[in-house]
Amino acid sequence: MTTAPTPLPLTWATKLIERLHLLYGTRFSQAWEGIDKAQLAQAWAEELAGFTGDELAVGLAACKSRPWPPTLPEFIVLCRPWLDPETAFRIAVAGMQDRRSGKPGNWPHPALFWAAVEVGGYDMVLHSYQTLKSRWETAFSVHMGQGAWEDIPAPTPVLSGPSSQPASREQIDASVQEMAATAANSKPRDPKAWARKILANPKGRTQAIVEMAKRALEQHQEVVA
Repeated sequence: MTTAPTPLPLTWATKLIERLHLLYGTRFSQAWEGIDKAQLAQAWAEELAGFTGDELAVGLAACKSRPWPPTLPEFIVLCRPWLDPETAFRIAVAGMQDRRSGKPGNWPHPALFWAAVEVGGYDMVLHSYQTLKSRWETAFSVHMGQGAWEDIPAPTPVLSGPSSQPASREQIDASVQEMAATAANSKPRDPKAWARKILANPKGRTQAIVEMAKRALEQHQEVVA
């Protein structure tokens, strides 16, 4: 089970705020005017609990194309684009399609998987975001807010079935020939074939061999009868 993450280290939060201040200057400081720096760092550390250095780097990179500093909730989405409901939906659809073919899929967070399960894998793959928007956003919000999540189970192995590609004439002919050969090989062998062969062409055989072949056939006929 995946549990709620621990807060971001304060040193990370402090450096992050410094980077944002360097990017936006007074626009950033004015947005947080009147708030103690230590309290600001603590708040960001708590809200960014569980975020990795790579995710924070993604958020900072996204800020470079924004003229105004993001709010804390906006920065969270910049770090984790999949928190946007529509983006999360598309990731979940791709994940469900992968699982239908036996692949685990890419799930940035267990909540995406369990929300998709609640909506229904079939509906997720079949319908558009606009059709499932209300159901998806509700399920996604509920599962994201749980704080603890069951691990994503391994996908069910896919059994290979018959191909939907129609067989060519050559393939059919080859199959018929193979079946004919198999049938011929499966016919019961004549245990007295050697005796029949001798009697059919006794020339050069000794009288004893010919008589033995006769007795073998006579005994075989008695058993069959």
